[in-house]
This record gives sequence, structure tokens and C-alpha cells, in this order.
Amino acid sequence: MQALCRRIASKSSRRFLSTPPALFGQQGNVATIVLNRPKALNSYNSEMVELLINQLYEYEKDDSVKLVLMEGAGDRAFCAGGDIVHLGEITRENQLHHKLKMLRKPVVSIGDRVVMGGGMGLCCNSKYRVGTERSIFAMPETKIGYYPDAGATYFLSRLGDVGMYLALTGQRVRGFDSKHLDFVTHFVKSSDLGQLRDDLLGCCSEEDLLYCLQKHENLDNVREFSFENNLLEISKCFSAASVLEIVERLENSGSDFAQETLKTLSIMSPIALCISHRTQILSRSKNFTECLRMECNISAKTFQLGEFAEGVRALLVDKDNKPNWNPPTLEQVDNAVLDDIFNDRTIDWQPLP
Repeated sequence: MQALCRRIASKSSRRFLSTPPALFGQQGNVATIVLNRPKALNSYNSEMVELLINQLYEYEKDDSVKLVLMEGAGDRAFCAGGDIVHLGEITRENQLHHKLKMLRKPVVSIGDRVVMGGGMGLCCNSKYRVGTERSIFAMPETKIGYYPDAGATYFLSRLGDVGMYLALTGQRVRGFDSKHLDFVTHFVKSSDLGQLRDDLLGCCSEEDLLYCLQKHENLDNVREFSFENNLLEISKCFSAASVLEIVERLENSGSDFAQETLKTLSIMSPIALCISHRTQILSRSKNFTECLRMECNISAKTFQLGEFAEGVRALLVDKDNKPNWNPPTLEQVDNAVLDDIFNDRTIDWQPLP
């Protein structure tokens, strides 16, 4: 794992060493954050995490700042997640997500285009979230031998069976579906984003902010939830008590949706699916802080399995798309290993004040 990270880190440092990973400013009463790694789809690394935490503290104590506007640089993504080199810094990243959600000043994130992995954490943990017809939300971690974190244990578990479906399959949520699932609070045409930004920068209070968001929200062409026709089947299958039972129910269904879902699940890490399933179940009875604390302990154990390193190798380094999962099947996942992962409480993670 360490050797793999060094290989990626050397490339990453050469490409982005001279570029500030985040830009900060203020116009009137509005503080601004720009996630500034466009060539990496604005994925955050440890340097960006530290900058964001420190700046959020500055904005919080600055009486002239009434709200915070956060967006991604470039025209490809808000944020595509956490830099794979730095995912081991989960404790610090979760402190960022907690600070963002609990900030005593409203944060509005512009979730245009790609919003994935840890990027969903940054967006969904903001009080106000703007989506467009170009927005693509997803938590695809099971494909690289990991599980949805960055607060996704909390916000996906609040969606019940649909959240379980998204956590296991990494299914992409596009456009207005993000509004249906409350990933965004307001839906705006991408062509109106420029004017929205200009108007937001003129806000002097949260009341102004709400008026501005409502003014620009476009609900004229509200589309039916694209999952609508499959909701009953999602509920029937993904309410099962185990991933094996989910697969069994999908196999018994025989529908086109079920077959496509089985195909998707078949390429995921079996043990990552089981970890994701259990985290979603347990998170339903936990608050946000408790979910983040659980994530830190689960992540520490999950990294030791080697699945994440293998997933990164197969999909992002060698790009052979042939991960050697261990174990290779759901039937071979040892419940004792799972119990050990979830019973570990060695990391006493605490949120920042």
C-alpha cells in the first residue's frame, strides 16, 4: 500500500506542487472558496483539507462574513472526491466535514457537473446546495474496495433502501434526480449560474441568500424521478438483511433492472459491499458525529485489508480493470472479519470545536 501511494504521490506532487489547491476571497459580506485542482477534477488532498479547515475558522470568527460560497474551479467538476494518496487521513478529513456541516454561518455549494466521493461530502454537508441539469452525484467506493464515507454513512442512510442501493452500486444520480433525493436544496439552470453567483456575492444575510436561491431556482421543467419505476423493486431487494440476500432477491426477480444491478454488483469488492451494507444499517440510528466517528474506526481496519490498494491498482494505476478481490466471492466473506472491523474502537475521533 505504501509503495503504491508513493508511486501516485510522486506524480501528483510534480503536477500540482506550484498550484494552490484552494483559493479564498471575500466580496462584501460573502466569503468565497474555490476548490482549485481542476486537472484532478478538484479532488481534495491533505493540503487542501488543512487550508479549508483553517479558513472556515477564520470565516466563522469574522463578523463581516455572513455566508460562504463554495465552488470548483474549471468546467468539469465541483469535486470528484478525495485524492487517493491521502485517503488515509480520514480523521482530519472527517473533522473538515463536521466543521463544514456545523459551521455557524451558512455555506452554499455549487454542485455543478461531477460531485463524487468526498466531493459529495463537501456538497451534501453544506447547508445549501445548488444543482444543475449537468450535476452528477455518486459514491462509487465499492468499485475500488472501499465504502462510502465522508459523511455518506449519515446522508445516504437517511434515504433508506434507496440509500442502500446507491451505497452498494455507486449508481450515478443525474440532474433533477439530485433534487428528488435532497442532495441539492435548489435546482438552477447551468446557463443561469453566472447570474446566480453575481447575485449571491451581493447578499448581506441568510435571508438575502434564501431569496436569491429561490429567485433563481428553475422548477419549470420538473422531471419525474428516474428511479420511480424501480422504487418498489429497490425496496424489495435492498431491504434485505445481508448482501447475499440482496443478490438472491435480485436473481429471483429476473427484471431488466435486476439483471443490470447484478452485473454492477458483480464487479465490486465483495467485502467492501458487506462493509458498506453494515455501515448503512448501523448509521440509521446514529447522529452525524457518531457516523463520522464510526467511519474513522472502520476506515482504519478497511485499509489494512488491502482491497483499497488493489482497487486503486486495477482501476487507476495499471488500469487493467481486473482487481483480484480477496475474498473473490460474497460467499467467502468471513463474518468474523467483519465483526472485527466493526468492533474496533481504538480511534477516539473527536470533532473540532
